[in-house]
Amino acid sequence: MLKREKAQAVLELAILGSIIIAAFALAIKHSENYNRQQSYMQQAFRATLKKAKVANNSASLQTLNFRRLSNVTSPMELGELQMYSGGNSILWSDGKTEEGAEGSSTFQSGETETTVDSRDPSTLCGTTETTGVGYDSHSESVTSFQKNESGGKIVTYKSMDAVDSLSGSSSMEGKALDVAGDLGEGGVYSGGGIHRSRSMQ
Repeated sequence: MLKREKAQAVLELAILGSIIIAAFALAIKHSENYNRQQSYMQQAFRATLKKAKVANNSASLQTLNFRRLSNVTSPMELGELQMYSGGNSILWSDGKTEEGAEGSSTFQSGETETTVDSRDPSTLCGTTETTGVGYDSHSESVTSFQKNESGGKIVTYKSMDAVDSLSGSSSMEGKALDVAGDLGEGGVYSGGGIHRSRSMQ
């Protein structure tokens, strides 16, 4: 009877432990996703403010970024692909703007910027409109595991090599704007691929 109770207690602890680990992983994932979205929105605001000050007029900026999040439950595998965006329209003027001067309107994907023709200032405050966005991602990863036993010592080595390419386009004011990149370290699409390794003994 006592052995059965101990076995049941161990089973309950194992189930509870797995639930707690899953809850922590979910909380970390959502927290990272939220923080990154806030960061991109703040970066877009600061960049728009800078452009408006330089132009001494109105400036609008729309950003589009893709990131591979960390895989919390299995670090040696690729994480989830997420898209982040931010947009602002700011008017900055010291009263010395030349007559007929136009503001700037920019679309930014990663580190690439494309200037978009501004709308007639008399309509919709000179804003631009994104009519559609689509992208495709193709990823491949190879994981290897090695185990060596020598003189009573066990050494394990696990590695992963991953390649992920992203392509697509966004349409703004009827103008197609390409979105492309290769996955790099840190989950950023800067090229170079990803290599992760871990050894234990």
